[in-house]
Amino acid sequence: MEEKQLNLGEMLDSLSELNGEQFSLEAFASVLALPDEEFKTLSGIILDELNKSLNNPNDRLLLAQSFNAQGITSDEVIANFKELATQIDSIKDDVLPQAKRDFVKQIVGLMVNAIAETEGISKRIIQIPIELCHPNAKIPAYAKPGDAGMDIYALEDFEVAPGERKIIKTGLKVAIPRGYELQVRPRSGTSVKTALRVANTPGTIDSGYRDEIGVIIENIEPEVKDIGYVFDNNGNIIIKSILHGSVFNVGKGERFAQLVLNEVPSAAFYPVDSVAQIGENRGGGFGSTGKK
Repeated sequence: MEEKQLNLGEMLDSLSELNGEQFSLEAFASVLALPDEEFKTLSGIILDELNKSLNNPNDRLLLAQSFNAQGITSDEVIANFKELATQIDSIKDDVLPQAKRDFVKQIVGLMVNAIAETEGISKRIIQIPIELCHPNAKIPAYAKPGDAGMDIYALEDFEVAPGERKIIKTGLKVAIPRGYELQVRPRSGTSVKTALRVANTPGTIDSGYRDEIGVIIENIEPEVKDIGYVFDNNGNIIIKSILHGSVFNVGKGERFAQLVLNEVPSAAFYPVDSVAQIGENRGGGFGSTGKK
């Protein structure tokens, strides 16, 4: 297949997928048209904002998908970088001064680096249709590059009393491809710092499930944590104080659980007379630690 040649306009236009106004082709043209001093100030801000955006894994994937929608592969973007740099350098000074050419090359360089970082994982991206069935629902998102878990956000403020267990709706419906599951897991920071738990960890969302996703949350603090008491002269107990467990509050928009996509191979059992001689038989069983 013949490799597609990119032009600078196509490259920059793809950035509009990240922030339609700030990173549009028209916005870049306006910046390049500024007097030198104004350009110097604003170009640094734009490069900083673009760098922050492309450090977000979701934005990097969005950029890669924008190129893919145009029939341009990540490999073609990377392969065309030197040619694009040559195109930029060939622009005459009276058309675009060196400082502004360097600015454009920096933008292209940031994009190519972002695509290159995405390339290793983009071939493993599983497209999952998602329906937001509540006005406050947010699409689950990875917090950092390489994270396994996507954060789930609270639709509304909610509280979980000590010892209480409840289902928290997410406003999300998904159509998971056959051969995969989504697992609902707790956030480690929440589990360390609070008594809030995801009850059935990990919870499984099967590929055939189409209803709204709910997360089973529980507060493992007891309703009564401690009772202070004394005995009177007759040996009767006198209650002096009762320490109740804490109510756990989650605010609207806060992250309270995670989703992890997992590939699920199908199992096919077949009957045999004995499994003792198949593979390795290590022996042992429940509670087998090797200690007597």
